[in-house]
Amino acid sequence: MKQFIILSLLFIFTHVSTTSGQPAQSSISDFLESSGNASRFNSVARLREFYKLRAFRPVWTNQKNINQFILYFGESDQFGLEKNDYQPKLVESLNSGKWYPRNLSDSIWMETGLTDAVLHFLLDVATGAKPYFAYDGLNLSPDYSQLMNLINDAVEQSRLADILQELEPSSTDYQNVKDRMRQFQKAIDAPKFKDAIVTSSRADSSNKALLNRLQQLGVMDSIPKKLSGKEISEKVKATQRMFNLMADGILRNTLRDEMNIPLRYRIQELKMTLNTIRWFTATTAASTAVIVNIPSANVLVYDRGKVILESRVIVGKRSTPTSTLSSRITEVILYPYWVVPKRIATRELLPIIKRNIGYLDENAIQVINLQGKVMNPYHINWKELSASYFPYVLRQSTGCDNSLGLVKLNFYNPFTTYLHDTPWKSLFRLNKRYFSHGCIRVEKAIELARLVLNDNRQAIDTVTEKGCLKNQSPIAIHASNEIPVFVLYQTAWVDSSATVRFEEDIYQRLRYLRPGSQLTNKSLVVK
Repeated sequence: MKQFIILSLLFIFTHVSTTSGQPAQSSISDFLESSGNASRFNSVARLREFYKLRAFRPVWTNQKNINQFILYFGESDQFGLEKNDYQPKLVESLNSGKWYPRNLSDSIWMETGLTDAVLHFLLDVATGAKPYFAYDGLNLSPDYSQLMNLINDAVEQSRLADILQELEPSSTDYQNVKDRMRQFQKAIDAPKFKDAIVTSSRADSSNKALLNRLQQLGVMDSIPKKLSGKEISEKVKATQRMFNLMADGILRNTLRDEMNIPLRYRIQELKMTLNTIRWFTATTAASTAVIVNIPSANVLVYDRGKVILESRVIVGKRSTPTSTLSSRITEVILYPYWVVPKRIATRELLPIIKRNIGYLDENAIQVINLQGKVMNPYHINWKELSASYFPYVLRQSTGCDNSLGLVKLNFYNPFTTYLHDTPWKSLFRLNKRYFSHGCIRVEKAIELARLVLNDNRQAIDTVTEKGCLKNQSPIAIHASNEIPVFVLYQTAWVDSSATVRFEEDIYQRLRYLRPGSQLTNKSLVVK
């Protein structure tokens, strides 16, 4: 029956060409131009563009190609995609042998509908899904025209069935995320699978639920008959590292909670990560990019797809979350002032100042009026000030005790978010680093600034050499190479060694991902 698909298509296209004097290409073009057919496709504009490359000649004249893509659609979940996104009714009818063309229109629908599904599938594999940005200052998009040229070349060279390997990212971080997703799916597909729930804190061989869960999570390939306490402790430590927890081998509630999250939920997290990596590969692979991930509280700097810097960061706490965004780093400020945001000044510092005005001197904080004049704080009636009436700006002088440290990296966004140094380095030792008011403190801020300034590294070296200078005026240096910066929210993410870890959903943004829920590629965004 499947062989009949090709024979019928060839017959109809040949018949139209010889009997009507009108080439088959016109039939495809007319079909796509019909407004009544537009809603049947994922993107009729993209279809027109693709067929225009081919002078509207048919694609599906090779049964091997049809069979191969029907197989790919059935394996969509292995690519982190959803098969229902790719003309599922048409694909199922072709796969089951129930498709039969009653007329020319049916045959052209099969030709164009299958092309629509394949284009959509291949472009998803190549470009993934754009992550959600609360502020998207870059508005980047993959170069679809180049991709469609590659796909058309594959059709012309009779290697369409092999094009997937060319389009799919080859980076280690991508492959490791994909492997972890397959690993979890394999566990789910096992006969009589049921998520093992760990309730006991005993980290020994008597805790059967623990051993089962370690196997389901891929920490153990199988459950040995004999397993020493030391061996189990090492497996528990490996699991703690998977969830970015303190690796001490103790089976605390925090670890059990992470272990007990259903594998189907973890797969959904990995799907989002896989598609995010695809999008970044398609849009920034040939450039330098700074990528901050909020849940993992880390920053990775990529240059042409390779990590050239990794640093721990501190991001916003639950009550003052860091916003996702995309922008460009435009300048580096050496010895920056910290202009205290009004919300912090009035809600946090004002009550302290009312109790102890000496707090301002102790922390080198100046009081500036609305005309920009530095005021004597002892001449101000602090008791009459409040959150609704505060006609001043608080500014912390430069120096090592300044809350922004020695370096600040600016990029436009409506949240007044920036990357900066900090004098409080001890917090970087913690695994969970959610302490800021929304800005991003960077452990390796000096190194990051050096990368951004590139040709003007001497200025950073001067800071390193001189160290702390009290009351040094800020020095603003324009970044000639304005590097893109992205702030993401991915609960499954990688580090510089491409190790996949699962992070706390610190802002509770994945609550809609209930166990067993289905996620389509179109909704792979975290708001």
